[in-house]
Amino acid sequence: MNKLATLGPKGTFSESASLKYITENKTSHEIEYFSSIKQVLNAVGDSNDLAVLPIENFSEGFVSIVLDHLINSRLTIVSEILLPIQFSFISNTVDLTKIEELFVQFVAEGQCSEFIDTLGTTHITSTQSNIESLNRLIDKPINSAAIVPSDSFVHSDYNTVVENVNDYKNNQTRFLALSKERIAVDINTHSNWKTSLVVHDDHDRPGLLAEVLTSFASRKVNLTSIISRPTKVEFGQYNFLIDIQGHFADQAVAEAIAEINKVAKVKNMGSYPAAKVYLKTAAG
Repeated sequence: MNKLATLGPKGTFSESASLKYITENKTSHEIEYFSSIKQVLNAVGDSNDLAVLPIENFSEGFVSIVLDHLINSRLTIVSEILLPIQFSFISNTVDLTKIEELFVQFVAEGQCSEFIDTLGTTHITSTQSNIESLNRLIDKPINSAAIVPSDSFVHSDYNTVVENVNDYKNNQTRFLALSKERIAVDINTHSNWKTSLVVHDDHDRPGLLAEVLTSFASRKVNLTSIISRPTKVEFGQYNFLIDIQGHFADQAVAEAIAEINKVAKVKNMGSYPAAKVYLKTAAG
């Protein structure tokens, strides 16, 4: 059976994104859980043929370790998954002023900072996963609390439940499905495609980025994101990671990339169906 690598343990947002990928693409992958992003990336092409990892959060921005690995590896993006991210604050203590310790995963802490600030001098214990936060609270139920995914616990088990404590109500995380092999998909099966590229020039000359942007703009190719990452070779050298609307095989996209290739190096990280944007309504 084919295996899909992702961050564990069970019950994480990464598992939810992996299950969503499997369902939407009608695959039969078995999910294998790893304890770090680096382990997941190293498993692709070895014990697993696919990986699903977070690449960008609505409020926290991009995950740099994944970006850097994509730049320097031969992994291909085969799909993106958008997942709504909602956190709840839970505790057995009714009086919040008596809470001495809060368990929260290190990424969740950044996404729920405004609520955490209202807790005053409560000691923050950082965890490696949201499920660890929940388990730590279960092990230490007196005068403790946790911030965990809203669907990861039974509400009636806790005296205090504050829902949607994330800083942004439409909080969501973008995940990527990665493979060492390009997966052939008929371009006509989807109407909305995205392509991810890396653009690099060893000399980093003035005007390079402007030329790149002009190549796309003159052909009405829309950019959905652009970010620079240091090459880690010397100061002043950067890779530009660019997401555009359209497929690599589209005429306008192909022409723009061919033009850019005359002045810089372009790496195609994959064309894939764009995920539907999740918007939470006022009532929902």
